[in-house]
Amino acid sequence: MDNNSNIQQRGPVSVEMSVTITKEKRKLEIKKNKIIRILYVIGGTLSLVLAILGIVVPGLPVTPLALLSAFLYAKSSKRLYHWLLNNKLLGPRIKNYQKRKGVTRKGKIGIIAFMTIMVLFSSFIVIQNLPIRMAILSLGLIGLVVVWFFVPTAQPDIVANPEKEKEDLSA
Repeated sequence: MDNNSNIQQRGPVSVEMSVTITKEKRKLEIKKNKIIRILYVIGGTLSLVLAILGIVVPGLPVTPLALLSAFLYAKSSKRLYHWLLNNKLLGPRIKNYQKRKGVTRKGKIGIIAFMTIMVLFSSFIVIQNLPIRMAILSLGLIGLVVVWFFVPTAQPDIVANPEKEKEDLSA
């Protein structure tokens, strides 16, 4: 009883805790079941094919499909995951998204501009059928809303100026 009253008189106590993640836990989490790994590889490959098609097909998102492919490959095969990250076409997109936790505002504007040009080109020059034209325009509008409001906006680089960071820490 006496110890409890002493604690109450001192006020709240703060405790600092830190969590260390061992090198083994940071490694890719490969599934052990062979059938599940095969399904992940199939899904990752399908998503990769769609991402590559998205480069030329308007309205088909490239980065989200490449990210899905990376996620599925990370669950199934280190070799495929590293191959995708080192791919000259899609690797930088995936690495940048992982590093910044999203797409930059400038990147979003570029995506929306390119998507808008391709949707308008497809709708008014290539397609003559009015119902299909309206469907393409509607899907383009949905794509615009998804990119702007639902795709995470990238966080700025934390260490843009190391000297400023040192000043902030010493203050």
